[in-house]
Amino acid sequence: MRNYKIALIIAVALIVGGGAGFVIYGFATSGSIENSFNFSYEPSSPDPIEELTFNVDIGKILFTYNTTPTTSYAKIDVNIEVAGLYMEGKTYTDFFHPSTQWWDNTTGIFNLQALPDAWFNPSHWFKSYNITVAVTLRTDVVYDLTALISVGSIEMLVSDDVILNGTSLTSSTGSIKLTTLGNNEFQGKVRLASSTGSVESFAANTNFTSGFRALTSTGSLSLNYTNCLMGDDLIGTVSTGSVTFKCYNMVYTKDISLNLKTSTGSIDAEIYQYISMDANVTGSWETSTGSVDVLYRDNLINTNVKFVGSTSLGSLNYTPHATMEITSLGSVYSTLNYGDAMYRYVFSLKTSTGSVNANAQSA
Repeated sequence: MRNYKIALIIAVALIVGGGAGFVIYGFATSGSIENSFNFSYEPSSPDPIEELTFNVDIGKILFTYNTTPTTSYAKIDVNIEVAGLYMEGKTYTDFFHPSTQWWDNTTGIFNLQALPDAWFNPSHWFKSYNITVAVTLRTDVVYDLTALISVGSIEMLVSDDVILNGTSLTSSTGSIKLTTLGNNEFQGKVRLASSTGSVESFAANTNFTSGFRALTSTGSLSLNYTNCLMGDDLIGTVSTGSVTFKCYNMVYTKDISLNLKTSTGSIDAEIYQYISMDANVTGSWETSTGSVDVLYRDNLINTNVKFVGSTSLGSLNYTPHATMEITSLGSVYSTLNYGDAMYRYVFSLKTSTGSVNANAQSA
């Protein structure tokens, strides 16, 4: 029995001592790897619409536009920092495919792929990444742009007087943000999507010729439009999270659907219409668990609005006003003489558990 206890003590000492040595050596060889890489896109025969695709496993993609003349159709600056324990003697190729494999200038496709984690390599156990892919585009070139990131965020700032074709920004885990500064046009479809993360869009004086789609599974959705034109349906969808929508003086080239939906979370919407909208808009604003709050204002004789509210466990709260009436046993809230207007907003407001609150004024 005594020999067994001695053997156990020796085994524990070896394990503890080995573990301590493992950690001590890890800190002794800790550090960071920093690298920068530069690429440019200069097609031999430019197309009317240049297609660019960015696939990034981890990091942050930033899209901006040139402020000075440039011959490159796209300039790509990559900054990589990998930090952690057991970094001594390591290079970026221990974690990523070589940079020569990232960029194909002939096709306009960028692939920054991380190597699979190696369970036998302790430098993979304790690492952290700080990676930025900064893309500078030309203001005088029309792009068809696709960006996909597995873990990380995408931000795009569109300068004044820029035209784009289709634009698709997607993140599996991370946020998406699109901002237009004015006098812009998206000739193709615009799609923003995140599985886990927030999605934000702020647009001013922008034409969305083919409509707009934004969705996230878990996270918030914020859509803000000022003096914009919508040429097709506008859809915002969240599974778990809130939806914030605001538009000021929107114009529509045809009758469209404007749908906002979340399963668990609130919807907060504001519409201000002081110029002719030029078409009719219908939509469903729906949440399962949460409230729907709406503020509406117009001062146009040719424009009216109607809200049809419903809730299973909750209340319908409509703010009385001289220009509005409440009918159908309190479920409908609409402009007086609603049917006489040339253009109309019609929205269904639904919640299963929560309240519907609307405050409207219409000329």
